[in-house]
Amino acid sequence: MPRPTAPAATTPDQVADAPALREKLLRYLGSSVVATVCTELTFVLLYGPFHIGTTSASLWAWLAGAVPNYWLNRRWAWQRTGRPSLRTELLPYITIVLLTLLLATGTTHLLDTWLQHLGTKASLRIAVVAIAYLGVYVVMFALRFVLLDRLFEKVARHEAQREARHASHAETRTEAAS
Repeated sequence: MPRPTAPAATTPDQVADAPALREKLLRYLGSSVVATVCTELTFVLLYGPFHIGTTSASLWAWLAGAVPNYWLNRRWAWQRTGRPSLRTELLPYITIVLLTLLLATGTTHLLDTWLQHLGTKASLRIAVVAIAYLGVYVVMFALRFVLLDRLFEKVARHEAQREARHASHAETRTEAAS
């Protein structure tokens, strides 16, 4: 009979990182709730009462949520300040959220077309499509957290390395001048 294996040892860094990760996830959740309210409200208003098509409604709703979501996540969840780098921070973020936009736009368009083909009443169609739109964002929530966490951690490591090199060069110049 095989012996049960001992659980893997936990490093002190992993123990210390668990509360930090939990706090970061809660802050991310809070900023995502704000963004979700902005985006869902915009989508429902444009698609429902204003009768804007799903593609345009998705685009405007995405924009209504993506802008506050970026700044809230950057500042609050990942505690980043200062001017963001276009190459290392903004472009990867835009790529990540554009994927969400494409999924939401495609999903709502296909569902709306199918429901119209079935002759579904407008009020039911609006509700179902709005739920599907929200569903895309719920599904993407975890994936975006992982991707954004990796992005911001990579940027922070890169900045720390650059600062260390800069400090090392300054120290070398000071010693040479002495």
